[in-house]
Amino acid sequence: MKQWLWTLLAVVSTGFAQETNLSTIAQEAPAKTVAKVSFMDTLLEFHRMGGVFMYPLYILSVLGLAYVLERFVFYTFRQKLCEEELLPLCKSNAPLSDIEKKIQNGKSRTASVLKEILRLSSKRKRLEDLDKVLEMELNAHIGELQRGFTMMSAIINLAPLVGFLGTVSGMIGAFRSIALADQVSITLVAKGIYEALITTEVGLVIAITINFFYSLFTQKLERFTQVTMEAGENLIERIVEHESER
Repeated sequence: MKQWLWTLLAVVSTGFAQETNLSTIAQEAPAKTVAKVSFMDTLLEFHRMGGVFMYPLYILSVLGLAYVLERFVFYTFRQKLCEEELLPLCKSNAPLSDIEKKIQNGKSRTASVLKEILRLSSKRKRLEDLDKVLEMELNAHIGELQRGFTMMSAIINLAPLVGFLGTVSGMIGAFRSIALADQVSITLVAKGIYEALITTEVGLVIAITINFFYSLFTQKLERFTQVTMEAGENLIERIVEHESER
């Protein structure tokens, strides 16, 4: 019995000693700290790897976004481009007086072009003269709506080229480092190529973003031109027919 008790006490003592040793080791072991990399640090590192060609890409991105925002505000919050209901009205057999009343109440750019046709129709009776009025007024509005398109188109073309130029420059530097290295490793080669491709990626991102909005603006402009031209031609025909019947 005594032997059994002594054995039990020995087992308990051994287990307690081992647990104490493990706790002591855990307390004395230094805690592993995980380095946290902030978003700003990541951007700075990305900029450093991109090199000097990142600066013209930054300039192009700021200019592109500025033009996109200006055009977005212009197309969204300024005068409405076209009123779709004017086109079927000008094509209909409704009395010319009703068409004129609807046009005079319009607030869109399409209505502005048609108002100018109506205003000059009292002085210019010929079909050719009224067609010239339609063309001149439409071109005036198109010129205003296309403002900034040339710069956005230039940025779309330049950004990938600048990015590719940065990549070529980076590849030259990478191969020069490989040539000067005593021992060439796959890590050295991959690092140089990785850093060189950053500018191409940035240039493509800028071009794709600006091109997306540029396409939206172009689509709106084309729709305005189509509706206004068709509505104007039908209105001119109605005016000429009305004058010939008088």
